[in-house]
Amino acid sequence: MKGKKLAQLIGVLCVAVFVILGVFLAFNLREDDGAFSKGDKPNTEAQNILAKDLDRNYPATVREVVRLYSRISSCYHNETISEEELRKLAEFQRKLFDEEFLENNPLDTFTNNLANEIAVAKQTEYEMVSWRVQKQSSVKTWESGENHFASIIACYTMYGDDYTRTYEEFLLREDENGRWKIVGWRLTDPVEIED
Repeated sequence: MKGKKLAQLIGVLCVAVFVILGVFLAFNLREDDGAFSKGDKPNTEAQNILAKDLDRNYPATVREVVRLYSRISSCYHNETISEEELRKLAEFQRKLFDEEFLENNPLDTFTNNLANEIAVAKQTEYEMVSWRVQKQSSVKTWESGENHFASIIACYTMYGDDYTRTYEEFLLREDENGRWKIVGWRLTDPVEIED
């Protein structure tokens, strides 16, 4: 009987030690995790975007390409980014553009125009409060010669002294790898965009 109670006591103590050790490790790992996330894991939207590998995971649809473009544009207007981050975001965003667009908009010109646009928006205290892109089912597609084209509309809501909405129609062309690339965009009339 004494041996049985001693075995139970040892079992209870072992369980208690494992519970205490587990709690201790959980708290320590959580703290380490927090330290890790501050140093190595992305913690801003710009960093989240820059952590993406477009060579491996390029957006699969017209809508997803324009959604990623819009996420990047939102970073320009809503986050405080360094000149280095601006350049990296611009280089990243250019991976979404068609060769024709890239030829007509060299990196330095594109980045300078972007920096000027951001400076004007900050000066007038405008920020992008929301954006929406039409559903994939709203995409219009057509062929011209050997080229496959598509268009989709996005709505951007800016706020400064008042709310302003702009609707932009994006033109995309499918490249030789089956990836949709932005050729350009233009202002268009308002349309209903479902969430």
